[in-house]
Amino acid sequence: MNLRLTISVLFLTILGFHSYGQQVDTTYYDTDWKVVPKNNSTYHRISFKDDEGKILVTDYFNTGEIQMTGRFLSLSPDVQDGVFTWYHKNGQKQSEKRFVNGKQITGQNWEEDGKTVDMLKLDVQPEYPGGIQKFYAYLGENFAYPAISNRPKGTIFMSFVINSDGSITDVTVQKPLHKLLDAEAVRVLQKMPHWKPGIQNGKPVRVRYNIPISMK
Repeated sequence: MNLRLTISVLFLTILGFHSYGQQVDTTYYDTDWKVVPKNNSTYHRISFKDDEGKILVTDYFNTGEIQMTGRFLSLSPDVQDGVFTWYHKNGQKQSEKRFVNGKQITGQNWEEDGKTVDMLKLDVQPEYPGGIQKFYAYLGENFAYPAISNRPKGTIFMSFVINSDGSITDVTVQKPLHKLLDAEAVRVLQKMPHWKPGIQNGKPVRVRYNIPISMK
């Protein structure tokens, strides 16, 4: 299995879009974020360039709710610049993240009920038993690559909650790659051992982690 795992806490902020008269592009995607005809789509993206040549993007669920807003310097490869925001299906902000030339500067996460945990203000960050390298090892050793012809390359964006007792709940796929790979990522994360919880003001707190898992 050739699996490269990348972890980062993803946080993401709302970006007001304005029309500058440039061409507006609409692209339709299926559940694996592959380009499809409109009538087969699960998501769609509206994008255009601003006066500075930066690409302003809004992604939507097929039911009309906003899924993500952000600004890119490039879409191939993806180079984020400015503030990005992801949303829960109920319209609540899920996470915010500020980038400068592809590098994360600030971030924050929200639950579906609007409760927030600022990872940057935690006194103690959540930790996998033995540290981050052990977490990488766990994923690499336990991810069973499904039998798929023409193995897809890309990134699955996963999310899970580390509860105040260290248990793992609410494992979800934020941005899928392939239904079999997505299901395996959920399975592996659900079976993780307890983490050491995050500490804020001397007390254990619930923390949501967003994790990109890249596959080459």
